[in-house]
Formats: sequence, C-alpha cells, structure tokens
Amino acid sequence: MKILRIFTTITIGLAIASTGNSGDLNWPQWRGPDGSGKTSATQSVAQWGPDTNVKWRTELPEPGNSTPILWEDLVFVTQPLTESNQRAILCFDRETGKEKWRRGVTYTESEASHQTNPYCSASPVTDGERVIAWFGSAGLVCWDLDGNQLWHRDLGRQEHMWGYGSSPILHEDLCILNFGPGNREFLVAVDKRTGETRWQRDSLDDESERQLSGPENDGNANDFQSDKARSERLRGSWNTPIMVQANGHWELVAVLPRRVSGYDPETGQLLWTCGDAAPLAYASPVLSEGAIVALGGYGGASLAVTTGGRGDVTPTHRLWHKPKDSGWLGTGVAHDGLIYVCGLGGVLSCLDSATGEELWKARVGSGGTWSSITQTEDGLMYLLTKSGTTTVFRPDRERLQLVAENELDEPSNASVVITDREVLIRTDKALWAFAEPTANE
Repeated sequence: MKILRIFTTITIGLAIASTGNSGDLNWPQWRGPDGSGKTSATQSVAQWGPDTNVKWRTELPEPGNSTPILWEDLVFVTQPLTESNQRAILCFDRETGKEKWRRGVTYTESEASHQTNPYCSASPVTDGERVIAWFGSAGLVCWDLDGNQLWHRDLGRQEHMWGYGSSPILHEDLCILNFGPGNREFLVAVDKRTGETRWQRDSLDDESERQLSGPENDGNANDFQSDKARSERLRGSWNTPIMVQANGHWELVAVLPRRVSGYDPETGQLLWTCGDAAPLAYASPVLSEGAIVALGGYGGASLAVTTGGRGDVTPTHRLWHKPKDSGWLGTGVAHDGLIYVCGLGGVLSCLDSATGEELWKARVGSGGTWSSITQTEDGLMYLLTKSGTTTVFRPDRERLQLVAENELDEPSNASVVITDREVLIRTDKALWAFAEPTANE
C-alpha cells in the first residue's frame, strides 16, 4: 500500500517552527507561536459576553479583518485608516487596552480589494525586538517595539479583485512572505534586521504551475504571462505558509494554486510539489500525524501529502485526494489524527487526516465564518463566526461536544487569540480582552 510504503521508507521528524525565543504563552504571529493555531495555555476563560468577563474593550477606528498578535505586555493589530490613506499598526497595553502608539505608511494610489476584505487584512509578526507588517502595495514595514521605524520595503503592486490576506512569518533571521495573489505572485525572504532580499521565488513561473494549471492554460508562455488573464482568473493563494522539519531539515510549506509545495527556507529552492490542489487556496496548511493537509476553497480539491520528498511527489507521497470538496476558507486545527475545521456557511466538520473522511458535521453560531480555529493545551477549541459569536467546544471524533456559545453582536472576520491570562478578539468595532476575575477583583 502507498501509505505504508511512505511511512516505512521515509523517516519524518516533523515539528513546526516558532518565531524564535517567544514563549508559548505569547502569540507572536498569525496562528500562534508555531503557526498551528495551538497554545500551551490552560484553564482559559470559556464564557463571556458584552457584560460578562470583560477585562477591557477598546474602540477601533474602522473595520479590519486581521487578527491581533501579542508579545509580553504589548498587543499589536494592523488597521486601515481610510481618511488619511494610511496602512497602520496599533500597539496597545495588554493589561488596560490603552493605545500606546500607532504608526503607519501613506498610500494614495487605488488598490483593488473586495468590500468584505478591508486593507491591512494580514496579521503582523514579532520576535520580541521588532514587529513587521505587510500592507499589500504599501509594502513590508518593520518597527521596534517602541514604534520607531527600522526599515520599509517596497515590493511592488499587489493587484487582485479580492485583495490579499497572507501574513508574514519569521524563521531564524528571515522574514518570509507569500506575496499575491494577482498579477505578481512570489515567495520572498528578507533579512528581518534590514529588509534586504535574501531570495525571491516567482511562484507563477514555476514549471509545476504550468504543468498542473489545467485547461485555463494551454502551455503558451506569453498567454501564461498575461497580466489580464492572471488578475481575472479565479485562482490565487491567500494563506500563510508554515515551517515543518522533515528528515532533519526545515521545509517551508505553502499551499499555492493547484499544488502544495515545499521549499528550502534558506535559499528558496523548490524541493517538492504535490499536484491537483484547488485553484483557490485560502486555508493555510495544517500538519497532522506527519502529513500536510491542504483544504481547497469554493468546491475545489483537497488533499494530504507527506513532506520530505523531492520533485513531483504526487504519485509517491500523496495520501488522499478529493477532486471536489466542501470549500474552505478558515484554517482548521489538528488533534489526535483529526482536523477540526469550519466551512464558509458555518458548518463545523471533523475530518480524519489520514483518509480525508468526514466523521461528523454540525452547524455552529450564525452568519457563517472566515475564522480559523484556536486550541488550548487542555483541549478547548474556539471558533469565531462573522456575527461575533464564539463557539467553544472540545475535540471528539463522534460528535460536537459543545461547551459554550458566546455572543458579542459585533461582526468579525478575525480569529480568536488565547494566552495564559485572557482571550483577545478583534471585531469590526473594537478590540476585546476577556478574563475571569481574580480573587482580588
């Protein structure tokens, strides 16, 4: 059997990278300390509301989709400031919610996006010395934790009718970004200290993209390079790559249109590609039981593949493949060989990561969701819906084990952040912190 052959011939020691010296109870990047959506926090608050377990609430200038990050006593969130044509980052005090500083860059040119995807939808990243944010066409910008700008990189225009969403990540001394989708799509790594490019890989021009692009591309290089065709094609990658370790080396894994690929993070060299993925890649890759699970968007294909291969690993390392799936936008969480993930319509599913089989599904919250699931060390899972309701549940392979449904009545497209002290939620109106009262309160 293919699965048995893969696991007996390839020794895979898989682990997801962290951003450096961050403690597990910081939340330094999109999807937490290691990009998995998990935290080592325990006994987190599970119930809240507008008048229940509110630690603080701070008004935000206007709607935004990005998720906050946190380092020690500082909370950072990216924020569009439409009237001043700024793409900004706001810094708040973790204990009080008071704004400490805001910094931004001005960008006055028109930039395409969807009305439900405001500018600054990418989350920032920090290593405790600097905080870096990507603002699409306005560039990649780095500040120290006091708000002093250290560098600003103009990476060129980002153009797609639905905007962008991929967040930067840190690996050792590199800041890595999945730039796109649209006319220009590439993976780029810059020196986190200076912003200088260390490598850049044009993901549109990969030979694997031409081979796997299907009927939309007839193989003509000029047609493939057409800016108009690129921008109008219903394809693209909005997800954030992850770092995994396979056979003693690091691999940068990205879900790209029609394939999942692994790269050498030091050089950008393409190591392997698994084909027949969805043309729309919203959900970030998830590591589960030694395999990468890539869930496609809007009825596209989903698949699972083991890492560590070389070249086209579709026939050798792909574990399962669904040519048409439910359609996923948010990223799931892996737990004990299962993937918990919610579709656009607000239906939570439990999938077997080894086979792709759906074990159960249940409707949660209201209004659907763009959110990704967050999990604590003691097993609680948190899912925020577009209406502002957070469903808290426990993993169970048989059924939905509901713990609480917490309503805020403020719309949100962000995800829940969990630390050892509180739960943070960004809505279209405010940044909230929830915690159970201490004995002195």
